[in-house]
Amino acid sequence: MRSRKICCEKQDEVFHSGQSQIVVIHNGLLRVKTGDCTLNVVAGCGIYFSQGDYLLEYTPIDGQYRASVIEFDNEFVSKLLQKHSELLMSFPKVANIQSGLFSFTLNILIKQTLSGMKTLEEQSYPDAIMRLKYEEMLILLLHGEQGEHLYALLSQLTNKSSERLRRFMERHYLKEWKLTDYAQEFGASLTTFKELFNEYYGISPRAWISERRILHAHKLLLTSKMSIVDVAMESGFSSQSYFTQSYRRRFGTTPSKVRTGDEQVTIGK
Repeated sequence: MRSRKICCEKQDEVFHSGQSQIVVIHNGLLRVKTGDCTLNVVAGCGIYFSQGDYLLEYTPIDGQYRASVIEFDNEFVSKLLQKHSELLMSFPKVANIQSGLFSFTLNILIKQTLSGMKTLEEQSYPDAIMRLKYEEMLILLLHGEQGEHLYALLSQLTNKSSERLRRFMERHYLKEWKLTDYAQEFGASLTTFKELFNEYYGISPRAWISERRILHAHKLLLTSKMSIVDVAMESGFSSQSYFTQSYRRRFGTTPSKVRTGDEQVTIGK
């Protein structure tokens, strides 16, 4: 478990979650945007992130944003689901997962688990004991309100077809391919590819690719010195004018105004 602190000013970033993680807010506000979904996470609440890219906005309150971050890999999740399969098999099936996110409110049991994690860190206990605390945290969330949604997200991590699709799209979303090219390179018919994609991501391939490209471009605007036309080309857009049009539609301003600092991107409520 690690901490994140921000003082004084609101910040935003394009965040890539390489592995699953839980963020618990102690002070401030975290706004998370992915696709058409926006979630506000306040102090005393938390959120689970699936692997993927998200637009995050950190808002300090009384001059400070403070959060705890818990990360765990697919192997850990797979072993947990196998170990507790009898407890989890009664969960109702969630047909469609729209955002890859799961938000929750801290209860007394989760607070006690977090406190135990902090104590273990301070006293340098073996990692194996900390992993038991991670397991405890996930089990409490799974058996809490709408735990079946978290179970559906965790189950995706152990689905070989879904994992292969995720890895494939992470490698190729900037390619100038048609959807038929994506399906062919993935080794499936276009219909099968679209069905698997919608099952895993909850949106169409075209919508997901567009979102990923615009977030990639936004990150380059904030973190690189590349020209706007180079940002557009690097992010898979056919021209600077099309990139500017797409950026304005997504963020309500232009790349040039964000690059010069004249305007800031605000995540929609």
